[in-house]
Amino acid sequence: MTTPKIGSTIEILSLKHNHKMHRRWLKNFVMYSDDHLVIGGNDRTVVEESNKTTWRTTEPAIFYFDKRYWFNIVIVIKETDYYYYCNLSTPFTYKKAILQYIDYDIDVIVQSDLTYTIVDQKEFKENKNRYDYPLSIQYTIQHHLFILQEWINHQKDPFNKEFFDRWYRTFSHIKN
Repeated sequence: MTTPKIGSTIEILSLKHNHKMHRRWLKNFVMYSDDHLVIGGNDRTVVEESNKTTWRTTEPAIFYFDKRYWFNIVIVIKETDYYYYCNLSTPFTYKKAILQYIDYDIDVIVQSDLTYTIVDQKEFKENKNRYDYPLSIQYTIQHHLFILQEWINHQKDPFNKEFFDRWYRTFSHIKN
């Protein structure tokens, strides 16, 4: 599998367990990429929903995808603060300028002070029945939710001010 080139523009595609489109972010630029990690950003990009409606994000964001883990992290940049939106998902794949993953419903919203809320557990329960999630996926999602919480609690990248400041500076230079 290839990785996106630094400076390239890619799409991000979120699928559901049945491999049908959930959501697509159309214009995202890559700030860093290696064999397992992609860091990038977007600035009020167009988003396409599974029902074909489109909308534009209202805030810029920095994204963090590591193919060794079953989650991805988006840092949403507000005017005077930021927060993290974490998706429990498969590790990403990358092909033909599209970074894609399967979304497994549970999200963790982390404030800049690192307090967090786990959301959409009811949706996970409903979808595990609807899509017949195998036990191995259910266990993997729970295990990686624990790993994600450990990252937050120990301020592992990207959950620290230094990481945010570094990539926000890079992001600001690129988007301007």
